[in-house]
Amino acid sequence: MTRVAVESGRVVECVGRMARFAARPVVEGALDRCLEDVDALRRQERITPEQREALRLILLGIGLLAA
Repeated sequence: MTRVAVESGRVVECVGRMARFAARPVVEGALDRCLEDVDALRRQERITPEQREALRLILLGIGLLAA
């Protein structure tokens, strides 16, 4: 299992909020913004490729639950 330690408060806040309210409709664009933030963190080398993938899987799974 990949341990994800992300310093970016915006990504952590967004993922946490989406996980808590997965059964509710996702605010338009929130998922896309989170995915963009995760990609930006990877480009800045603030997270590893494995952490990026773990966050993307969490976010995409949340998106499927909300659909």
